[in-house]
Amino acid sequence: MTHYGDLNHQRRRTVGRVLAVACVAALGVASAAVPAQAHYSGTGQIIARIEVYPYNYNSQWQPALDRGLANWNATASPAYISKYNNSGSSITAASYSNTWFGYYTRCGDFCYYIRMNARTISARATNFSNFVTSVLVHEYGHAFNCSDLSSSSGVTSIMNEGRNRNSMVTPQPHDVSDVNAYYN
Repeated sequence: MTHYGDLNHQRRRTVGRVLAVACVAALGVASAAVPAQAHYSGTGQIIARIEVYPYNYNSQWQPALDRGLANWNATASPAYISKYNNSGSSITAASYSNTWFGYYTRCGDFCYYIRMNARTISARATNFSNFVTSVLVHEYGHAFNCSDLSSSSGVTSIMNEGRNRNSMVTPQPHDVSDVNAYYN
């Protein structure tokens, strides 16, 4: 003979198991979407499809800058950069007295400036084209809300300040995960 108390106890146990499985599944989905060590700056653009005013540089700079845009556009992320004549955003390559290689500045929800320091890049590059591309890809990382990482972070990332700029020219899996987590 079954007692109602036993049935209620079995129902509560079954419901409890179902809820536990649902919670574990939900936590698994949530943690899968966000990288274990997501690094956001929050100073980037509000959307990941951004525009830049078409730039025109010599044969040393132009292909390297174009490759920087193409390298972000080729990622499995919402990041996409297009050239647009009415864009208020710009990339400027010039000689600055500062020690930085590149500098990203947000000027609005849909506006940014990226400055490339020809003086420091020329002084440090052993592969000029790769160095320029690496610096631009890094600065676009800031536009996509990625934070700088220190060399001691142990993370392989275009945002790592200690990366080899003469060879690392593409966003790394960590960078793509950060962008996906931020915009999705």
